[in-house]
Amino acid sequence: MSKVIQWKLNVQVAGGPGISASRSLEVEAYDLISVNVLAITSPPDTDKAVDVQPGEAGQVKFLAITSDRYGEGLTYKVNDAGNPSIALDQPQVLVGEGAVGLLDPAPTKLFFSTTLSQDASVQILVGRDATP
Repeated sequence: MSKVIQWKLNVQVAGGPGISASRSLEVEAYDLISVNVLAITSPPDTDKAVDVQPGEAGQVKFLAITSDRYGEGLTYKVNDAGNPSIALDQPQVLVGEGAVGLLDPAPTKLFFSTTLSQDASVQILVGRDATP
């Protein structure tokens, strides 16, 4: 049985134009993952692995990553700790296979690191196909 992720976007430039959109996206499964990324004041987390998809790559259709802390010092890498770091400097939402495809290769794991002075509580919402 499929699940439906409903999303809304409302962006407004102060004193200027805005855009809004809302859509639904059908997925076969979803996962909500919460992980604490330990700060530099603790032994800091470096390349803390988080599974975002079991099975084969290319099944993710929706990926949202949010945190209670943001900044250039909170980063993640896709699939391999040797890949380039992506700063989690704002919430990140990728909707559809085209947007998720920007993370090349397709995500199966994320590796989080931080140099922030406080722990970060990261939430990841993944919508995906469950059957290859």
